[in-house]
Amino acid sequence: MRRTFTISIISIYFLLVSCTKDSPSSSPEEILSTFEVAKGFQIELLAMEPLISDPVAMEIDEQGRLYVVEMHGYPLDKSGSGTVKLLSDTDGDGMMDHAVTFADNLKFPTGVLRWKQGILVTDPPNVLYFEDTNGDGKADIRDTLLTGFAVSNPQHNFNTPILGIDNWIYISNEPAVTAKVYKEEFSDLGSEVHFYNRPDGPVLKQNAGGQRIRMKPDQMKLETTSSRGQFGQTYDPWGHHFLVSNANHIFQEVIQAPYLNRNPELLISHSTDNISDHGNAAAVYPITIDPEHQLLTDLGVFTSACGNVFYSGGLFPKEYENTIFVAEPVSNITHVDKIEEKGASFKASRMEEKKEFFASQDAWSRPVNHYIGPDGALYVVDYYRRVIEHPEWMGEDAAKSGTLYDGMDQGRIFRITPKGTPPAQWPTKLDLE
Repeated sequence: MRRTFTISIISIYFLLVSCTKDSPSSSPEEILSTFEVAKGFQIELLAMEPLISDPVAMEIDEQGRLYVVEMHGYPLDKSGSGTVKLLSDTDGDGMMDHAVTFADNLKFPTGVLRWKQGILVTDPPNVLYFEDTNGDGKADIRDTLLTGFAVSNPQHNFNTPILGIDNWIYISNEPAVTAKVYKEEFSDLGSEVHFYNRPDGPVLKQNAGGQRIRMKPDQMKLETTSSRGQFGQTYDPWGHHFLVSNANHIFQEVIQAPYLNRNPELLISHSTDNISDHGNAAAVYPITIDPEHQLLTDLGVFTSACGNVFYSGGLFPKEYENTIFVAEPVSNITHVDKIEEKGASFKASRMEEKKEFFASQDAWSRPVNHYIGPDGALYVVDYYRRVIEHPEWMGEDAAKSGTLYDGMDQGRIFRITPKGTPPAQWPTKLDLE
């Protein structure tokens, strides 16, 4: 995705940006009319601005409370503008209508996980814990659990905490990127990763050696995995881990670290397997009207794959069992692959030929993450920005264009279900305590 372009192309880009129409700030009906979803499915709005903006991750807890992570600082603002919103549906119509700020003062928050009586938030260089002890919807406990990760370019920071079936918490990570343009902002390569204020605890290499990590905080356990990944990670019901990077929308960690550690002298080139049968930089099929092709963005293929999730919700038709959804914000789509066994690994094949499961005509629509709800629905997190590429790879004048933060006051979460499914009921009826 990183290329070198001439000054003339840079000039053309900024001319195109200056001529692009303003954001189509629309009613819910107008917003939904811009999308196409696979046959037999329907799309609804769960939440939108002004309740939320710049959403990148979500979590639903056992009481039906919705936590939404907002990354306002992307691409350059490190002032701590990131937040976590707590949303609720007060009238039971299936759409969120009330929001409070649960936590704030976050740099580039990249993920959230329900844990104990609160939530874990990945916010480089730390894993933070927030808890609301008095029931007002605002966290009054803020604790640093883990620290030492790189504060590199936001596209490459650690992210997406998930609880595995083995009761380890897994966090995606990769080597830090050395900035060439924005050196002051993004040259922190991290330090040794360790539990905060626990000198007796385990210590990993700088930025965990650019590997994913797993931890059991209550037992003071902390380890690196055998693989690395960019934004997103998921696993199937048997615990097989599937990862993602910008151009490679699906690969699997085949050999886990505990097995490799049994024989440290064994020579092995890598522990992952590229499982797509339609290429690593696979073709994509957007429907965008007047797309904005930002500099260093390859056309017609995956270039920003992220937010992958294995579907095991039980609501979708049988053919969607054993599928993985992955976002591609540059092309304004969500892609889906069927996962089938192939020897010791798997094969990922297209569910849709020359079309995508979910696609927007709106060039500002930026699906970046997915979530499987307690109702079996697929939730799509739409960051909604004019510019999704980072100016590190857009030329030195990119930050002066005045467009980098267009859309930062907007953002949407969509709910996709089979046609005829009633509105979401978990916001008012879920209580597993």
